[in-house]
Amino acid sequence: MRKGRSTSTPTKAEAARIVACKEGPCMACEVLREYGKDGCDGGGCDYQHMKSGNIRMGHMYGYGLCAWHHRRIPFDGCTPSYMVKIYGPSLLDGGKTFANAYGSEQELWERQNQILRENGY
Repeated sequence: MRKGRSTSTPTKAEAARIVACKEGPCMACEVLREYGKDGCDGGGCDYQHMKSGNIRMGHMYGYGLCAWHHRRIPFDGCTPSYMVKIYGPSLLDGGKTFANAYGSEQELWERQNQILRENGY
């Protein structure tokens, strides 16, 4: 993969990708749904930049995650322990734990790219 700088101002194409990813769905919740479990309703996501050697890659290398899966913010009326039980771990529970539950960053990025293509991006 070609690396870019994710600390610079996004180009028009990069900004469009970020906006499209933030519209949802959450890639971790998509994995849950694939296994017949509940996921978030897709009401908006954060943009998770991929890393290489603990350095963020360019703006084109990222995917959408809901507030639970990205920042460990429980859904309204839910406790963190309930969220882990029903929706699985958050990225803040550790990268290896997260990857074991939902796949690698590369796999989530590829899933995101497929969804964007299906939606005409």
